[in-house]
Amino acid sequence: MTGHDDRETTTDTTVAHTRDVDPGQAMAIREVLIGTAGVQSVGEVVVHRLEGGDVLVAATLGFGRRTPVSDVVAVLGEVKAGIRAAVPAARSIVLEPEVAAPRTDVDPPTDTIIIRGAD
Repeated sequence: MTGHDDRETTTDTTVAHTRDVDPGQAMAIREVLIGTAGVQSVGEVVVHRLEGGDVLVAATLGFGRRTPVSDVVAVLGEVKAGIRAAVPAARSIVLEPEVAAPRTDVDPPTDTIIIRGAD
C-alpha cells in the first residue's frame, strides 16, 4: 500500500441500520471498517440478518483523491476478508468506494488569496 497524506479523516462509525443482528457482530464489523489501513472514512453501514442465519453487510468507504485504484481494490478485499473473519455468517458483503472529488481550487489566481493580519 502506498501512503497518501492528502486526506481528511472522518468516520461515521455507527452501524446505521441493523435488523436482528447481534450487537457484538455489529461492533465487530464496525471495528473492521474503521481499523483497516487505507480506509479514510466510513459512511452508511447497513447490516441485516437474512433467512437461514446469513448476514448481509453493505457499507460506503471513503478513500483519498490520490489513492490509486489498485490500492482501493486491495483495501476492499482486506475489508471483506476482515469482516468474514470477524463475523463468519457475513456471506454477502457489498462495499461501495467513495473517492474524493478533485479539488477545484488547486491553483487559484493570486488576486483571490487573502492573508489576514494579526492587527
